[in-house]
Amino acid sequence: MPALRLKVSRPMKRIPALLSLILLLAMSGGAAAMSTDSVAQEMTSLSLAQPVAAEDPAVSKTRAMLEQVSKRSGEDATAIFAACRRYAGHLRDAAQIRASQLELLAALDTYGRTGQSINDTLQAYVAARKAAADKTHAAAMAALARQK
Repeated sequence: MPALRLKVSRPMKRIPALLSLILLLAMSGGAAAMSTDSVAQEMTSLSLAQPVAAEDPAVSKTRAMLEQVSKRSGEDATAIFAACRRYAGHLRDAAQIRASQLELLAALDTYGRTGQSINDTLQAYVAARKAAADKTHAAAMAALARQK
């Protein structure tokens, strides 16, 4: 009897990563924050749509950005990740623009200011991304640079 093969769609590949994040948050009661290392790995894996090892250079870069944004904003890595996911979802749902959490984190890292709400920076990025002719991350970042 031939083996049964299932084709797994790209969104289906994200389910294990999402379930692990939900499980971690549920186990912590949602009150305790995940470690920056865990958030960096999860955020990188979700943004790249594939599992990424903790020692991957992309995870190190994500961790460094999270630490910088956290230092400037006073928010922990879990809150930053949640905000990036929320705004990426908004871009996808409201404007059919595919944006990764890492793109939003890059905007926070580059344009976030000490004492400024991460939501203010992310709202500016979303507005710039929606207004850009080609709706790309590069165009949104260039628009934010001109506003600076």
